[in-house]
Formats: sequence, C-alpha cells, structure tokens
Amino acid sequence: MAEPWWKRAAGAFLEPALLNCLRARAHLGAALRDLESEELLHTRDAAGRYVVLDCAARNVEQASWFLAISMYGMVGVELLALRGCGPDPTHPVASVDDTRDARHGMWLTLARLRSAREDGQVALRAAEAAVGHLQAAQFMATRLPPVAGLHAVMEDQVHAAVNKILPLRGGMFNMCFLLACTVEPAARIHWT
Repeated sequence: MAEPWWKRAAGAFLEPALLNCLRARAHLGAALRDLESEELLHTRDAAGRYVVLDCAARNVEQASWFLAISMYGMVGVELLALRGCGPDPTHPVASVDDTRDARHGMWLTLARLRSAREDGQVALRAAEAAVGHLQAAQFMATRLPPVAGLHAVMEDQVHAAVNKILPLRGGMFNMCFLLACTVEPAARIHWT
C-alpha cells in the first residue's frame, strides 16, 4: 500500500527542519567562539567597526533565523498529521493527544516534535535577547563618542549576550536530537 499523501508531505518538512536546527546550532557555536575571543572588542577594520563583534552578532541573527524556519517546518508537520489522522482531511483531529490511542507511533513522533518546538521557542527568545545586547554594543561602538567607561558598558552587553546563549546549548542539542529521531530511518517506524 502506498504511503498516504500527508506522510510524504510531512517528510518534506522534517528534513529541512532538522538541517535548519543544525545550522542554528552551528551559528550559535560560532557566535560563542567569537564572543569568547580576546580580540572581540580590540580588533577594528579601517572604518572603525569591531570586526569580531559584528561577526558574532551576524551569527546570532542567523541562528535566530534558522531556528524560526525550523519551527515553521515542525508546525507544518503537526498540521499535516492532524489533518491526515482525521477521518477525512476536511475534519482534522483536534490535537496531538487525540492520536495517542489509535496511533501510538504517530502520537510519539508528534510529541517529540512538540517538545522540540518548545525547546526551539525558548532558544529563539534567548537568541533574540542576545541579538539585542549585541546590537546595543554595536551601537555604542559606532555611534557614541569614546568616553570613560564606555568600553566597560560594551563588555557588560557582550557578557549579557553570552549569558543568554550559553544555556541554549543543551536545549539546542535536545531540539536537534528530537528532530533527528523523527527523520532518521530507524525512527520512521513511529509514523505507522
């Protein structure tokens, strides 16, 4: 018997969601390496911009973008599955929990996706907050005249960004792992 249309469509959302999650994790790792660099607030280009700080901010912004796209894919999978699990595609199942008894494997996969999406929401909020701190440091570096104590305030903004990003490592790992459990062939048995 051929696989139902919604399972094929859901699979088309899952793999990009995992890839985007992994990309977000890589960008956050690169941002942390930049933010922990000794050269962060000491290396400027010819225009006076802090090169390493700018690179770190771009990496966090990219991570935020990839996280949002990954979560979009997870929502798409859930909506397709709820529609496909219903008696008729025009009458979807009301929630993931309603699939638990009839299709335990489907429920397990969707529960993993829900948990991954929750981790992603926490990570996205923290990444956005880190972007705000880094943009504040960039603003101070480029728009304010050099005054006593400005460098210390910039360092405080950078440390605040690092403190937002550091706790994300576990959540991002968990998010990628849960997504991988739904994508890898060994885990596809849960779609039946």
